[in-house]
Amino acid sequence: MNKRQLAATIVCGGLGMLVTTACATKGFVREQVGTSETRLVQRVDGTDSKLKETSDRTASNTQALEAASQRMQAFDGRLGEVNALATDAKKDAAQVAAAQKESEAAFNQRFNNRNKYGQVDTKLVYFDFNKADLKDEGINELEEVAKALKADPNAVLELQGFADPRGTDKYNYGLTRDRVDAVVRYLVQRHNIDLRRIYAVGMGKIALANGEKGNKDTYAKSRRVEIRLLAPQS
Repeated sequence: MNKRQLAATIVCGGLGMLVTTACATKGFVREQVGTSETRLVQRVDGTDSKLKETSDRTASNTQALEAASQRMQAFDGRLGEVNALATDAKKDAAQVAAAQKESEAAFNQRFNNRNKYGQVDTKLVYFDFNKADLKDEGINELEEVAKALKADPNAVLELQGFADPRGTDKYNYGLTRDRVDAVVRYLVQRHNIDLRRIYAVGMGKIALANGEKGNKDTYAKSRRVEIRLLAPQS
């Protein structure tokens, strides 16, 4: 081989090595770049996944907060109802207490006045001369008395029988007693009025007022039973 051929061989060999080296370098670069891109994509995918998880958690938390808010609103509504009921209960309790106090005061007053009676009404039942029989007019008066007694179970009667001033005291006491008994008997038998509610006495003959002369009219008015309807003072 001459010098020219040797030089050509050396040159060709050097060029081959350079080409081979250059090719190897480009492949390495591409490999490195591909690896980096893969890692970058993986990182981006991981970041997206984490962002999605975060978004899902945020949405879930938002829903939970909305549900909690709704429950709180419902609780506030129920609390308002409870407060309203409590207010009404307080008002009712106050009204009950006031009514009870008023009732106790009325009872105490009635208890203190249990032996204090006031006159409510007066009726007069007249009789014929020397008689103790009830007349129609007298029966009508007794019907009114019976109604009043039934309307007020605490009411009582006070009866006083009288006769005109003629005759003896003994006879007139007996006559007035018979007249009172006739009134009592009618109320008890006809209307079942309790005897303990009736206080009766025969007063005998009545004395005429000073200056009053005895005549048919004054004698007729004297022959009577006075009925006083009494009721406890409230």
